[in-house]
Amino acid sequence: MKQLFYCILILISCMSCNSCSSNEQEESSRNGGYIFAHMTNDAYGSMFYSVSDDGINWRTLNQGKKISEYRGHPDFCLGKDGRYYMIGIQAGTRQPVLWATKSMITWEIEKNIPASAFDVSDLGHKTDQAWYGAPKMYYDEDSDQYIITWHAAKKELTTNGNEEHDKPFWRSIRTFYILTSDFVSFTKPRRLFNFTGIHEDMPTMDAIIRKVDGKYYSFVKDERWPGDVAEGYKAIHITKSDNLTGPYENPGKAVTDTWREAQTLVRNPKDTGWYLFVEEYPIKYTLYTSSNIEGPYVRKEITAPNARHGSIIHVDETTYRAILKAYQ
Repeated sequence: MKQLFYCILILISCMSCNSCSSNEQEESSRNGGYIFAHMTNDAYGSMFYSVSDDGINWRTLNQGKKISEYRGHPDFCLGKDGRYYMIGIQAGTRQPVLWATKSMITWEIEKNIPASAFDVSDLGHKTDQAWYGAPKMYYDEDSDQYIITWHAAKKELTTNGNEEHDKPFWRSIRTFYILTSDFVSFTKPRRLFNFTGIHEDMPTMDAIIRKVDGKYYSFVKDERWPGDVAEGYKAIHITKSDNLTGPYENPGKAVTDTWREAQTLVRNPKDTGWYLFVEEYPIKYTLYTSSNIEGPYVRKEITAPNARHGSIIHVDETTYRAILKAYQ
Protein backbone atom coordinates (compact mmCIF):
# COMPACT_ATOMS: atom_id res chain seq x y z
CA MET A 1 0.00 0.00 0.00
CA LYS A 2 2.88 2.35 0.89
CA GLN A 3 4.53 1.63 -2.45
CA LEU A 4 1.30 2.42 -4.29
CA PHE A 5 0.99 5.70 -2.37
CA TYR A 6 4.54 6.79 -3.31
CA CYS A 7 3.98 5.82 -6.93
CA ILE A 8 0.90 8.02 -7.05
CA LEU A 9 2.87 10.92 -5.52
CA ILE A 10 5.64 10.54 -8.11
CA LEU A 11 3.08 10.41 -10.94
CA ILE A 12 1.36 13.59 -9.71
CA SER A 13 4.73 15.31 -9.37
CA CYS A 14 5.70 14.41 -12.93
CA MET A 15 2.36 15.63 -14.29
CA SER A 16 2.80 18.88 -12.35
CA CYS A 17 6.31 19.42 -13.74
CA ASN A 18 5.11 18.75 -17.29
CA SER A 19 2.36 21.29 -16.76
CA CYS A 20 4.85 23.85 -15.43
CA SER A 21 7.15 23.19 -18.36
CA SER A 22 4.26 23.65 -20.78
CA ASN A 23 3.27 26.94 -19.14
CA GLU A 24 6.87 28.17 -19.20
CA GLN A 25 7.17 27.32 -22.88
CA GLU A 26 3.90 29.08 -23.63
CA GLU A 27 5.04 32.15 -21.68
CA SER A 28 8.43 32.28 -23.39
CA SER A 29 6.86 31.89 -26.83
CA ARG A 30 4.81 35.06 -26.38
CA ASN A 31 6.23 38.14 -28.02
CA GLY A 32 4.93 41.08 -26.02
CA GLY A 33 2.06 43.26 -27.12
CA TYR A 34 0.90 46.68 -28.24
CA ILE A 35 0.48 49.70 -25.98
CA PHE A 36 -1.83 52.48 -27.13
CA ALA A 37 -1.49 55.84 -25.34
CA HIS A 38 -4.46 57.98 -26.27
CA MET A 39 -6.99 60.60 -25.24
CA THR A 40 -10.76 60.14 -25.15
CA ASN A 41 -13.49 62.38 -26.48
CA ASP A 42 -14.72 63.11 -22.94
CA ALA A 43 -11.23 63.70 -21.51
CA TYR A 44 -9.46 65.49 -24.32
CA GLY A 45 -5.78 66.01 -23.45
CA SER A 46 -5.56 63.32 -20.76
CA MET A 47 -3.67 60.05 -21.34
CA PHE A 48 -5.16 56.56 -21.18
CA TYR A 49 -3.69 53.13 -21.93
CA SER A 50 -5.28 50.47 -24.11
CA VAL A 51 -3.53 47.18 -24.91
CA SER A 52 -3.68 44.41 -27.46
CA ASP A 53 -1.87 41.11 -28.03
CA ASP A 54 -2.46 41.22 -31.78
CA GLY A 55 -3.29 44.82 -32.70
CA ILE A 56 -6.84 43.76 -33.56
CA ASN A 57 -8.59 43.22 -30.23
CA TRP A 58 -8.15 46.09 -27.79
CA ARG A 59 -9.10 46.74 -24.18
CA THR A 60 -8.59 49.80 -22.01
CA LEU A 61 -6.63 49.45 -18.77
CA ASN A 62 -6.96 51.07 -15.34
CA GLN A 63 -10.76 50.73 -15.36
CA GLY A 64 -10.94 53.42 -18.01
CA LYS A 65 -9.21 56.04 -15.84
CA LYS A 66 -6.23 58.14 -16.96
CA ILE A 67 -2.82 56.71 -16.11
CA SER A 68 -0.86 59.90 -15.35
CA GLU A 69 -1.11 63.67 -15.08
CA TYR A 70 0.19 64.02 -18.63
CA ARG A 71 -1.56 66.67 -20.74
CA GLY A 72 -1.24 66.82 -24.50
CA HIS A 73 -1.46 64.68 -27.62
CA PRO A 74 0.40 61.44 -26.73
CA ASP A 75 3.16 60.39 -29.13
CA PHE A 76 5.75 57.77 -28.15
CA CYS A 77 9.42 58.30 -29.01
CA LEU A 78 12.05 55.73 -28.06
CA GLY A 79 15.16 57.72 -27.13
CA LYS A 80 18.83 56.91 -27.47
CA ASP A 81 19.04 56.08 -23.76
CA GLY A 82 16.37 53.38 -23.97
CA ARG A 83 13.70 55.55 -22.35
CA TYR A 84 10.44 56.65 -23.92
CA TYR A 85 9.64 60.33 -24.34
CA MET A 86 6.57 62.45 -25.03
CA ILE A 87 6.00 66.17 -25.37
CA GLY A 88 3.14 67.51 -23.31
CA ILE A 89 1.70 70.76 -22.02
CA GLN A 90 1.84 71.80 -18.37
CA ALA A 91 -1.69 72.50 -17.17
CA GLY A 92 -2.28 76.13 -16.30
CA THR A 93 1.03 77.57 -17.56
CA ARG A 94 0.81 76.28 -21.15
CA GLN A 95 4.50 75.47 -20.89
CA PRO A 96 5.66 72.69 -23.24
CA VAL A 97 7.34 69.94 -21.23
CA LEU A 98 9.21 66.72 -21.91
CA TRP A 99 7.85 63.60 -20.23
CA ALA A 100 9.95 60.44 -19.83
CA THR A 101 9.66 56.85 -18.62
CA LYS A 102 11.83 53.76 -18.48
CA SER A 103 9.15 51.34 -17.35
CA MET A 104 6.20 52.62 -19.42
CA ILE A 105 4.32 52.57 -16.11
CA THR A 106 5.43 55.74 -14.31
CA TRP A 107 5.75 58.92 -16.37
CA GLU A 108 7.56 61.97 -15.00
CA ILE A 109 8.34 65.44 -16.31
CA GLU A 110 11.97 65.47 -17.41
CA LYS A 111 12.33 69.17 -18.16
CA ASN A 112 10.67 72.25 -19.61
CA ILE A 113 10.99 73.00 -23.32
CA PRO A 114 11.20 76.72 -24.13
CA ALA A 115 8.06 77.95 -25.86
CA SER A 116 10.36 80.02 -28.07
CA ALA A 117 11.54 76.80 -29.73
CA PHE A 118 8.12 76.64 -31.45
CA ASP A 119 8.10 80.30 -32.53
CA VAL A 120 7.41 80.39 -36.29
CA SER A 121 6.38 84.04 -36.52
CA ASP A 122 9.38 84.78 -38.77
CA LEU A 123 7.88 82.26 -41.20
CA GLY A 124 4.50 83.98 -41.19
CA HIS A 125 2.79 81.41 -38.98
CA LYS A 126 1.77 81.13 -35.34
CA THR A 127 1.99 78.03 -33.15
CA ASP A 128 -1.05 77.72 -30.91
CA GLN A 129 -0.27 77.60 -27.20
CA ALA A 130 -3.12 75.28 -26.29
CA TRP A 131 -1.55 72.10 -27.70
CA TYR A 132 1.49 73.40 -29.62
CA GLY A 133 0.37 71.82 -32.87
CA ALA A 134 0.22 68.25 -31.48
CA PRO A 135 4.02 67.75 -31.62
CA LYS A 136 5.46 64.43 -32.79
CA MET A 137 9.02 63.28 -32.15
CA TYR A 138 11.40 60.76 -33.73
CA TYR A 139 14.98 59.85 -32.77
CA ASP A 140 17.32 59.48 -35.75
CA GLU A 141 20.27 57.23 -34.90
CA ASP A 142 22.34 58.27 -37.92
CA SER A 143 22.44 61.95 -36.96
CA ASP A 144 22.01 61.38 -33.20
CA GLN A 145 19.22 63.96 -33.18
CA TYR A 146 15.57 64.16 -32.27
CA ILE A 147 13.30 65.75 -34.84
CA ILE A 148 10.16 67.39 -33.44
CA THR A 149 7.38 68.16 -35.92
CA TRP A 150 4.20 70.15 -35.43
CA HIS A 151 1.74 72.24 -37.43
CA ALA A 152 0.83 75.92 -37.35
CA ALA A 153 -1.49 78.18 -39.33
CA LYS A 154 -1.00 81.66 -40.77
CA LYS A 155 -0.67 84.03 -37.85
CA GLU A 156 -3.42 86.39 -38.99
CA LEU A 157 -6.06 83.63 -39.21
CA THR A 158 -8.31 82.32 -36.44
CA THR A 159 -11.02 79.71 -35.88
CA ASN A 160 -14.42 80.14 -34.27
CA GLY A 161 -16.10 76.78 -34.92
CA ASN A 162 -17.88 77.92 -38.08
CA GLU A 163 -16.77 75.74 -40.98
CA GLU A 164 -16.81 78.43 -43.66
CA HIS A 165 -14.99 80.89 -41.42
CA ASP A 166 -12.41 78.27 -40.42
CA LYS A 167 -11.52 76.94 -43.89
CA PRO A 168 -8.80 79.55 -44.65
CA PHE A 169 -7.20 78.72 -41.27
CA TRP A 170 -7.00 75.00 -42.01
CA ARG A 171 -5.88 75.59 -45.59
CA SER A 172 -2.93 77.58 -44.26
CA ILE A 173 -1.71 74.82 -41.92
CA ARG A 174 1.91 73.79 -42.57
CA THR A 175 4.33 71.37 -40.88
CA PHE A 176 7.43 72.71 -39.13
CA TYR A 177 10.35 71.03 -37.41
CA ILE A 178 13.21 71.61 -35.01
CA LEU A 179 16.20 69.39 -34.18
CA THR A 180 17.85 68.73 -30.84
CA SER A 181 20.32 66.23 -29.40
CA ASP A 182 19.87 67.14 -25.74
CA PHE A 183 16.52 68.99 -25.33
CA VAL A 184 18.54 72.03 -24.22
CA SER A 185 19.53 73.65 -27.50
CA PHE A 186 17.26 73.60 -30.56
CA THR A 187 17.68 74.56 -34.18
CA LYS A 188 15.54 77.34 -35.62
CA PRO A 189 12.15 76.15 -36.89
CA ARG A 190 11.87 75.37 -40.60
CA ARG A 191 9.19 74.15 -42.98
CA LEU A 192 9.44 70.40 -43.43
CA PHE A 193 7.62 69.96 -46.73
CA ASN A 194 7.97 72.02 -49.90
CA PHE A 195 5.84 70.15 -52.38
CA THR A 196 5.37 71.22 -55.99
CA GLY A 197 2.71 71.13 -58.69
CA ILE A 198 -0.82 70.38 -57.52
CA HIS A 199 0.55 69.74 -54.00
CA GLU A 200 2.41 73.06 -53.70
CA ASP A 201 -0.20 74.58 -51.37
CA MET A 202 -1.11 71.33 -49.64
CA PRO A 203 -1.83 71.99 -45.94
CA THR A 204 -0.30 69.26 -43.76
CA MET A 205 -0.57 68.14 -40.16
CA ASP A 206 0.11 65.19 -37.81
CA ALA A 207 3.32 64.28 -39.67
CA ILE A 208 5.16 61.24 -38.28
CA ILE A 209 8.58 60.07 -39.49
CA ARG A 210 10.06 56.57 -39.63
CA LYS A 211 13.26 55.30 -41.25
CA VAL A 212 12.93 52.02 -43.17
CA ASP A 213 15.56 50.42 -45.42
CA GLY A 214 17.62 53.60 -45.63
CA LYS A 215 14.70 55.88 -46.52
CA TYR A 216 12.84 58.38 -44.36
CA TYR A 217 9.08 58.03 -44.67
CA SER A 218 6.59 60.59 -43.43
CA PHE A 219 2.92 59.73 -43.03
CA VAL A 220 1.06 63.02 -43.15
CA LYS A 221 -2.53 64.23 -43.21
CA ASP A 222 -3.71 66.26 -46.22
CA GLU A 223 -5.78 69.05 -44.68
CA ARG A 224 -7.38 70.14 -47.94
CA TRP A 225 -11.15 70.25 -48.21
CA PRO A 226 -13.56 68.55 -50.63
CA GLY A 227 -13.48 70.70 -53.75
CA ASP A 228 -9.86 71.78 -53.25
CA VAL A 229 -8.73 68.52 -54.89
CA ALA A 230 -10.62 65.72 -56.63
CA GLU A 231 -9.45 63.04 -54.19
CA GLY A 232 -7.22 62.43 -51.19
CA TYR A 233 -8.50 65.34 -49.10
CA LYS A 234 -8.63 64.88 -45.31
CA ALA A 235 -6.73 61.58 -45.67
CA ILE A 236 -3.27 60.15 -44.97
CA HIS A 237 -0.55 60.30 -47.62
CA ILE A 238 3.05 59.03 -47.72
CA THR A 239 6.10 61.04 -48.74
CA LYS A 240 9.74 59.98 -48.56
CA SER A 241 13.27 61.36 -48.61
CA ASP A 242 16.91 60.27 -48.49
CA ASN A 243 17.45 62.76 -45.66
CA LEU A 244 15.75 63.29 -42.32
CA THR A 245 14.84 66.90 -43.04
CA GLY A 246 14.20 66.48 -46.75
CA PRO A 247 13.59 67.45 -49.41
CA TYR A 248 10.61 65.09 -49.34
CA GLU A 249 9.03 63.90 -52.59
CA ASN A 250 5.54 64.93 -53.60
CA PRO A 251 3.08 62.68 -51.76
CA GLY A 252 1.43 59.79 -53.54
CA LYS A 253 -2.26 58.98 -53.55
CA ALA A 254 -4.03 58.71 -50.21
CA VAL A 255 -3.49 55.39 -48.45
CA THR A 256 -6.60 55.71 -46.25
CA ASP A 257 -10.19 56.79 -46.62
CA THR A 258 -11.09 60.46 -46.14
CA TRP A 259 -11.68 62.13 -42.76
CA ARG A 260 -8.71 60.43 -41.10
CA GLU A 261 -5.93 61.89 -38.91
CA ALA A 262 -3.68 61.24 -35.87
CA GLN A 263 -1.91 58.36 -37.62
CA THR A 264 0.50 55.97 -35.91
CA LEU A 265 2.56 53.20 -37.54
CA VAL A 266 3.91 49.88 -36.16
CA ARG A 267 5.11 46.54 -37.49
CA ASN A 268 2.56 43.74 -37.46
CA PRO A 269 2.91 40.92 -34.87
CA LYS A 270 4.79 38.60 -37.24
CA ASP A 271 7.10 41.42 -38.40
CA THR A 272 6.04 40.79 -42.00
CA GLY A 273 4.33 44.10 -42.70
CA TRP A 274 2.76 47.23 -41.28
CA TYR A 275 -0.19 48.35 -39.22
CA LEU A 276 -1.29 51.93 -39.86
CA PHE A 277 -3.77 53.09 -37.22
CA VAL A 278 -5.69 56.30 -37.90
CA GLU A 279 -8.45 58.21 -36.17
CA GLU A 280 -11.71 58.33 -38.09
CA TYR A 281 -12.52 61.51 -36.26
CA PRO A 282 -13.95 62.49 -33.99
CA ILE A 283 -13.90 59.18 -32.09
CA LYS A 284 -13.19 55.85 -33.77
CA TYR A 285 -9.75 54.43 -34.58
CA THR A 286 -9.40 52.28 -37.70
CA LEU A 287 -6.63 50.03 -39.02
CA TYR A 288 -5.03 49.72 -42.46
CA THR A 289 -2.53 46.95 -43.20
CA SER A 290 0.19 46.44 -45.80
CA SER A 291 3.11 44.12 -46.43
CA ASN A 292 5.11 47.06 -47.77
CA ILE A 293 5.84 50.39 -46.10
CA GLU A 294 4.69 52.20 -49.26
CA GLY A 295 1.42 50.27 -49.51
CA PRO A 296 -1.10 49.56 -50.79
CA TYR A 297 -2.92 49.65 -47.44
CA VAL A 298 -6.14 47.71 -46.89
CA ARG A 299 -8.68 48.45 -44.17
CA LYS A 300 -9.12 45.75 -41.53
CA GLU A 301 -11.85 45.61 -38.88
CA ILE A 302 -10.76 45.87 -35.25
CA THR A 303 -12.39 46.12 -31.84
CA ALA A 304 -11.19 49.65 -31.24
CA PRO A 305 -11.13 51.26 -27.78
CA ASN A 306 -12.74 54.59 -27.01
CA ALA A 307 -9.77 56.59 -28.25
CA ARG A 308 -8.80 59.88 -29.80
CA HIS A 309 -5.43 61.13 -31.03
CA GLY A 310 -2.89 58.60 -29.79
CA SER A 311 0.28 56.63 -30.44
CA ILE A 312 0.91 52.87 -30.55
CA ILE A 313 4.12 50.94 -29.95
CA HIS A 314 5.05 47.30 -29.56
CA VAL A 315 6.84 46.32 -26.33
CA ASP A 316 8.57 43.12 -25.24
CA GLU A 317 6.88 40.47 -23.12
CA THR A 318 8.41 41.56 -19.81
CA THR A 319 7.33 45.18 -20.27
CA TYR A 320 3.90 44.16 -21.52
CA ARG A 321 3.20 41.90 -18.52
CA ALA A 322 4.43 44.58 -16.10
CA ILE A 323 2.04 47.13 -17.62
CA LEU A 324 -0.87 44.68 -17.41
CA LYS A 325 -0.05 43.96 -13.78
CA ALA A 326 0.20 47.65 -12.91
CA TYR A 327 -3.02 48.76 -14.58
CA GLN A 328 -5.22 45.64 -14.86
